[in-house]
Amino acid sequence: MSFDALDQEMVNSLPRLSELHAAYGVKVNELLVNELFALYERTGFLYPAKAARIIPYLERVRDNWRRMLCAGESLLYVLTAGDEERGRASLAVWRTTPRGWMSQHLVSEDNPLASRAVMLAAAAASILKGVDESAQNWFRPENRFPARVFGSMVQTIGESLSSVQRHAYFALPRRLKLPSEGRISIVAYNPSHKEALSAIASAARGSVYVAAEELAGDVEFKAVDELYRCVGLRRTRHVWLAYRECKNVPIGAAIAYRGPLGVNFSYLENRCDLLLHPTLPDVEVADAVTSLLRASSVAYRNFELDEIPVIAEQIAVPVLLKLGAEFLRHYCQGIWLRDGHARFYRHVYGFYSRLLARAEKHVMQPSFTSYEQR
Repeated sequence: MSFDALDQEMVNSLPRLSELHAAYGVKVNELLVNELFALYERTGFLYPAKAARIIPYLERVRDNWRRMLCAGESLLYVLTAGDEERGRASLAVWRTTPRGWMSQHLVSEDNPLASRAVMLAAAAASILKGVDESAQNWFRPENRFPARVFGSMVQTIGESLSSVQRHAYFALPRRLKLPSEGRISIVAYNPSHKEALSAIASAARGSVYVAAEELAGDVEFKAVDELYRCVGLRRTRHVWLAYRECKNVPIGAAIAYRGPLGVNFSYLENRCDLLLHPTLPDVEVADAVTSLLRASSVAYRNFELDEIPVIAEQIAVPVLLKLGAEFLRHYCQGIWLRDGHARFYRHVYGFYSRLLARAEKHVMQPSFTSYEQR
């Protein structure tokens, strides 16, 4: 891991890994799952639209969280800071790829100091451990707080080490009969397609996405699935590539992620990333989208939900709507790579320093309840 002068100065100021949690005043996995979910309810994290999709499966979701927490910090850990009197803040972090983690469900009970503590502690841990290749978070662009702090991180971290991309999130009926045009060839992934997969993913979402999702490595998640199996769960990934007839360059791909239901309350652990080459002509978009969705639907045959979570770019939106998929919301996927961990820490530290200085200047702290990444 390489750092510039500012990064190195910050890294040198960090506590030892063994002293990390005490230094930031945070605790790990202090709350039971029921207590944590109660905190989510109190802070308004489960707003009506989200609650309607999660509540029918809440007991399964709770059980999945309990199982993952039984693995120590190898699959999921929850940082908390503050207390009942001053208000708590919480951040959940879970392993989404073999060497990549998703930070999510950041909530606070009117305590920005506590929310800063959990975020900085998580960032510092990634730096000190030195083995996490990437981190990511997802947030709604209309949520002002995460849009301000995470939406601007590329300015600090740089485009070679981070990205923030806006996507459309759809619920595709799982039993929907999709038309078959036959002009696009769909091929299930095997290791001979690794270069082609990286190429289409880079064209559609950039090199930072390719690196963070580890598409040049363990594409099918065989190694990470072994970790999940230890607690009776699964984590797999399935890929299909789309080609024009008689061509050997892919024009699209469907990447179906499967994991324990509800690890993310928007079901992003089970999303299907729909990738299309940005230069794909409009006349070919519909065929590519329907062909990829039809092929990838087999990965969801035993899915608990009646809908498949689909993440797509704007180019695919008209086709998804025409097919009968329900548009749920826009999401931004923020990613930063290993060499950007220190800059992410500096970015968060600087943002909160400015925020708290303004609050002190106005002699009152603003309310930050439920500004989480959601």
